[in-house]
Amino acid sequence: MPYDLKEMTFEDLSSVYRLEKASRTLTDVREDLYPALLQLQDSIHKSYESERAKDPDSIICEGLGERRKKVSVILQRIVDLRMEKIILLALRTSMGSVNVIDKLTKEERDYYHGLVEVSKKHLATVVRDKGKRNYVIPDISLPEEKAPAETPQTVEAPITVSEEQEEVVLVRILEDLPVIPGPDRDYDLKKETVVTMPLSMANVLINHEKAVLLNITH
Repeated sequence: MPYDLKEMTFEDLSSVYRLEKASRTLTDVREDLYPALLQLQDSIHKSYESERAKDPDSIICEGLGERRKKVSVILQRIVDLRMEKIILLALRTSMGSVNVIDKLTKEERDYYHGLVEVSKKHLATVVRDKGKRNYVIPDISLPEEKAPAETPQTVEAPITVSEEQEEVVLVRILEDLPVIPGPDRDYDLKKETVVTMPLSMANVLINHEKAVLLNITH
C-alpha cells in the first residue's frame, strides 16, 4: 500500500461527493483518495459479510447491505465526475491550453497525461504543427451567464503580417471570457466583440465554441 491511509468514513465520502457534484471544476481532495475509497468499500463489504454469516435476516445485516450499495453508488459517481472533468482538462491541454493540475491525485495525473498524449496524436493526424507557441487559456468552459450586450462592440487592431509574424484572423466572440494573455497584448474579450488575433490562439477559442471565424470579403 503506497499510502499511510487515514480511514475514510461514510460522512467523508458523502462530503467529497457533494463538493464534486456542486463544482464545475475539479475540487481539492486528499492525495490518497482512491486507496481510501477502496478501503472504505472493502471495510463495509467485510462488515456486511460478517453480519450476514451471523444472521442474514437481522436489521443490522439489512442496514449494512443498504449502506454497502449506497457506498458503491456514491463512489462510482465521484469517479465519474472527476473523470469527466479530467477528460475536458486534457482535451484543452492537447489543443494548446496550459492548465494547472495540482488538484489531481497521482492516479489522476497518470490518467491525465495519458489522455493528453493520445489526444495530441489524434490531432496530429489532421492538424499540422506549425511550431506556434502555446497560449495560457483560463478555465473558460464554465463561465457565468451574462446578459447579451445591447450593441455589438468592435475592437480594431492593425493587421500586419510578415514572414516572421503569425497569421492573424478576425473572429467574433460568443460569450464573455476572462482576460487572455496573447503574444503581444492581453485580450479582454466580451460577447459580440469582433477582434483580430493570432490564428493559433483563435483556433483554441473556436475549438471550444467560444468564438467564430469571420470571413473578410473585399
